[in-house]
Amino acid sequence: MRRLRYLPLWAFIGAGALAVQLYFCLEAAGQSGMFLISDKLSHALGFFALTLWFAALVERRLYLAIALLMLAIGIGIEIAQDIMALGRSTELADVYADGVGIVLALLLSLASRDSWLQRIERWLLRS
Repeated sequence: MRRLRYLPLWAFIGAGALAVQLYFCLEAAGQSGMFLISDKLSHALGFFALTLWFAALVERRLYLAIALLMLAIGIGIEIAQDIMALGRSTELADVYADGVGIVLALLLSLASRDSWLQRIERWLLRS
């Protein structure tokens, strides 16, 4: 784990974000309607945000583990959608979209030595 003063808070927020992602991915078809973007874009953006968040919590050497965990979650969502029979379709294209979001988030995370959460904490502690 990275040296973060507020790590428990950041981990709690990340777990909440993951719960929200799971809710939206597993709710019955046609329930939400709150997103005006395509399904594939919402998958990519959701997994981009989650991966960017969790990558900020860990050292770079754990990025592959984060990527594999996020991909496993994406695959698990598709399997759950099929099992739950709530009108949601299981699509390999959704997993591909998840993967695009994951890869982009990790590339962005690799662009800097420090995580964006470390920068926020430094800024907060200066204030």
